[in-house]
Amino acid sequence: MPMSRPVHVVIWLPSTFYSAVAATLVEMLELVNGIRRSQVLSFEFVARQAVATSTSGISFETRPAPSRPMDVLILLAMPGLQVPELLRSLEEESRHARPLLDAARHDGAIIAAHCGAGYFLADAGLLDGKRATISWWLKTDALRRFPRVRWDPSRLLIRQGRIYTCGGGFSGLELGKALLKDLGFAREERIVRKLLVLPPSRQLQTPYEFPLQDVAPAPQSFREQLEALSRDRLPTLDLTVLADRMGLSPRTLSRRFAEDLQTSPGRWLQDRRLDMARELLERTTLAISEVCYRVGYQDVASFSRLFTRTTGLPPGEYRRQSR
Repeated sequence: MPMSRPVHVVIWLPSTFYSAVAATLVEMLELVNGIRRSQVLSFEFVARQAVATSTSGISFETRPAPSRPMDVLILLAMPGLQVPELLRSLEEESRHARPLLDAARHDGAIIAAHCGAGYFLADAGLLDGKRATISWWLKTDALRRFPRVRWDPSRLLIRQGRIYTCGGGFSGLELGKALLKDLGFAREERIVRKLLVLPPSRQLQTPYEFPLQDVAPAPQSFREQLEALSRDRLPTLDLTVLADRMGLSPRTLSRRFAEDLQTSPGRWLQDRRLDMARELLERTTLAISEVCYRVGYQDVASFSRLFTRTTGLPPGEYRRQSR
């Protein structure tokens, strides 16, 4: 792909992702620039969040949309061993990926899906009648949900015209190598492979398959997931953050609250904060203002009114009586 300007690569980060895959792809692009001694490849991360955080807590600065026309769009997908929960997250995330896919098609870009991101392409109809692969632990559901796709999940990487799909985990390395060669950087790809000591190219992901239930943790209920979030992040939780961490849209989140807990997200957050406030008042000597801030409220007067209305006692009196 000879061009007078840099080949522009956009990497889309979903709500959760492996930082190692995102970082390695960028390292490969930057090494090509170094070998060429000029910027022949440019890149940027795009995500719904201004700062996208991986499963390991490593953060990447992102843009809400590409800053220039795309030559290549790489979509990463969420990791996860709980297939039902992962499929729900993929279904939700697919709505957010669709506008970017439409923009990539308008730009005439190469579109590459890593791991479960093949779901987004299939959901958009881009794989109908085409061969494609997907992470091996999703193959059964992919075959059932998208029968028009000619799935070949034994393959690690499949290219159909300007659409690439690859398997799970570090099949992203195979994707990066294939893209560099097909973009006209075969010489640089060989050097990059040696500099990064990348493994020999692999064709199949079937040798990596095993019974997933052997390592998958017991699935958490909706209530258990919420309780874990409230223990770790309660002071910073709001409805937007809660929906994002659960991998759900605000509307779907509200529906799950109504169906599973018979309450609303706002009421649940308020109850958790008041529970934590009561615990702090009973067990610590923190000032009322500090209790207010620690449970996620910013206005002490409003917090005190809410606490009094809910418990029947002002915070200071509640502390005295509880002791």
